[in-house]
Amino acid sequence: MTKIFCLVGPTGVGKTEVAIELAKQNHLDIISADSRQIYKYMDIGTAKPKLADSGQRLTVSGVRFHLIDIITPDVLYSAVDFTRDCKKVIDELTKQRRRYILVGGSGLYLKALFEPFFKAPPRDLKLRKTLEKEFLENLYNKLKRVDPISAKRINSQDRQRIIRALELYQTTHKPMSEQLKENHPQSEFSPYYVGLTMPRKMLYEKINQRFDKMIDDGLVREVKHLLKMGYTKEDNALNGIGYQEIIKFFDGEISLMEAIYIAKTRSRQYAKRQMTWFKKLEGIRWIEFTALNETVSRISQQYKKYMNIE
Repeated sequence: MTKIFCLVGPTGVGKTEVAIELAKQNHLDIISADSRQIYKYMDIGTAKPKLADSGQRLTVSGVRFHLIDIITPDVLYSAVDFTRDCKKVIDELTKQRRRYILVGGSGLYLKALFEPFFKAPPRDLKLRKTLEKEFLENLYNKLKRVDPISAKRINSQDRQRIIRALELYQTTHKPMSEQLKENHPQSEFSPYYVGLTMPRKMLYEKINQRFDKMIDDGLVREVKHLLKMGYTKEDNALNGIGYQEIIKFFDGEISLMEAIYIAKTRSRQYAKRQMTWFKKLEGIRWIEFTALNETVSRISQQYKKYMNIE
């Protein structure tokens, strides 16, 4: 079984900053497990590292990144898609004898990689397009009728997962919750989780400051450019925190100040949900973010110990 070192933690805690220094010191590639940084043209609002194109490889300070900027915002991308693409990257790096770490805060991506989902039938694109035209509330109510167990597990605002559950039901005539019980494939990967954390008050202040910087760096212009390119609020990517609120500002529904306030609030709530998710991970080792060099040193020790590196 392939061992994978995973650096996880809530949004805004400093995972990317720490990961880059860790990678530089230990000659590592970074595989991103971020459900927003996969999208092209969405840089500021996803806190994407400033990437350079070096020989068809995306790098930061010489560190190679993978699974960033791989699809356009109009493409639906699932945790199953991530697992497929992550395996390809791991195979490629293994052949090249390059070492790597997995870094990110998307719990569902990590779960899909280490606790694989059942093998579902292929997507029915015609059915999916029909479902996508319906109001979200109607879709969720329909899911509650045909698969109440999945409806309890899926957030009522998660259009993508609601549609997938309905698609599976209408394709197989069996609720997704039943299919999950019947099929539990094993992963070929074994995770070693290190969680980055900091006191909640400090984290929330950092999240607020980070969003202010996003605004200063041109998030409003970035959203305007995406809309000019033809992407819309119907695209799943633009439902992300920050983008959704700025679009509402453009639509005249709220002021820019309200958009900023709501986005900060949602970011803090998201960080709280992430911490709840990660705390449930078996065997996770928590390291508090202090000074950058000290934090990197402590995580580097964990990495070398786990990977048996002197």
